[in-house]
Amino acid sequence: MRPTTRILLASAAVLPFVAVGTLSASAAPARAGAVTVQCGAMTYQTWVNGNGQFSPAHDLASTSTLVPLAFGPTTFTLTDPNGVVVETGTDPAVAKGSSAHAAGAQWCTFSLSGTDEEGFTFSLTGDVLGQVTPIG
Repeated sequence: MRPTTRILLASAAVLPFVAVGTLSASAAPARAGAVTVQCGAMTYQTWVNGNGQFSPAHDLASTSTLVPLAFGPTTFTLTDPNGVVVETGTDPAVAKGSSAHAAGAQWCTFSLSGTDEEGFTFSLTGDVLGQVTPIG
């Protein structure tokens, strides 16, 4: 399997909340994964389950759900098992229709990483505009 294909598939496994540009185009069927989201002083350890570009993330420490409305540029890196960077890049910003202007939305940052069964490691970082529900 080519390294470029590997990052697309590996990213699709944990990317529903942070799916962007070309990475989301190869989304695999219903996947799940952990994503760290930082909104101001609040850090959320979240779990996403789904394969849509704007799938929500569920906070593991509460009943809150983080609903993405737009993503800023997202940077990805793929490293081989020897630690050599195979590919790196930045995907452009994307928004979910006009919902990016929703009341109560806030900009947050996210990060996630993982290693596949062959030792290739990927990481993704970027910004996400979203709402945290329930709003209280």
